[in-house]
Amino acid sequence: MSAMVPPPNDRSAAAPRGEVHSLSYSRYAGPRRPRSAVPWVVARYAWRVQLRQRGVKVLLLLGGGVLAISGAVLGFAWSVPGMTGGGEADPVRAAEAQAIASSLEAQFIPGFLLVLWCGAGAVAADLNAGAFQFHFARPVSAQGYLVGRVLSGAGLAFALSFATLAVLCAERLAFGSTPLRMALTFAVGAALVTARATLLGVVAAGLSSLTRRKGLAQAMFAAVVFASSFVTRIVAAASDKPWVRALGLSGCVDARAAQWHGTAGLHGALAAVPLLACIGWGVVGAALAWWRVSRAEVMRG
Repeated sequence: MSAMVPPPNDRSAAAPRGEVHSLSYSRYAGPRRPRSAVPWVVARYAWRVQLRQRGVKVLLLLGGGVLAISGAVLGFAWSVPGMTGGGEADPVRAAEAQAIASSLEAQFIPGFLLVLWCGAGAVAADLNAGAFQFHFARPVSAQGYLVGRVLSGAGLAFALSFATLAVLCAERLAFGSTPLRMALTFAVGAALVTARATLLGVVAAGLSSLTRRKGLAQAMFAAVVFASSFVTRIVAAASDKPWVRALGLSGCVDARAAQWHGTAGLHGALAAVPLLACIGWGVVGAALAWWRVSRAEVMRG
């Protein structure tokens, strides 16, 4: 019986070989933006998320319908002689006032709902998710984060009102107004539209920072907007003091528009009430948001 001979060494049956990859961190080689661009980066990513949501799409369609109806109604009124002005001495001035008032009033409900949806719960959602650790990683600061949240919360509402203002001013120019007057009307309207959207966004961010519950933050924002409007209207009518109406979150901007139209009825020291109310709402909202966000505990690299 012959001895057993071991099989030859088969190199093909050797153990499989792997590759070792480095897991260490490497320097970022992409584009670097200045700190002033941080709010726009925060807002841009938020807008991308918002535009994918069905509720936002519905509200934008609602705002587009309001724009179309306002443009058709006022365009018809401006095209028929004698329908503009309502008996006022300067019908051209009255038509310009209609263009600004419609851009503010017609889009108020769609704009309010967009801020309620996009902005009133944004900070609360970040608090609940513990996202401050991500947002405040260098070089993002609390200031940049808050400005980005205000931009993302009120940006779509501003776009609706601004588009309405642009369409109505273009119609007025087509129906006989001069380019210089419409340029001035557009500039004033743009300032008022920006003020309205900014105040809503700042107050929404401030109230949202007070809680971790998104639904509660949205409820508080809706209550502040409508309560300030209804209470000031009722008190102004009961006391026969029109300046009280200018204290509301929405009424202060409307009063500034009425002052430009010459129909506010505020004289002397009372003429400063709308501007002071706008500043007061903005300061209170920004102070609440800053107080809460600046106290967040994060680990910075």
